[in-house]
Amino acid sequence: MSVNEQEKRRLLAEVKRTSEKTRALNAQVLDAAAERAAAVRAALDAGIPRQEIATSAGVARTMIYRIAADGE
Repeated sequence: MSVNEQEKRRLLAEVKRTSEKTRALNAQVLDAAAERAAAVRAALDAGIPRQEIATSAGVARTMIYRIAADGE
């Protein structure tokens, strides 16, 4: 399949726009995950039961240590 120059420029601009958006959103996700990991570690250090932390996080109890380790 062949495209004309105008369509090529349009498509490449869309690739660039969506790639930049993806990079920005990925950075936000990493920041949010680090904040959650710190919060989970603080709750664990405070002696709050894993099940209560898990309920607050909306995850299975078995995920709490994995989340806490993600921020290290």
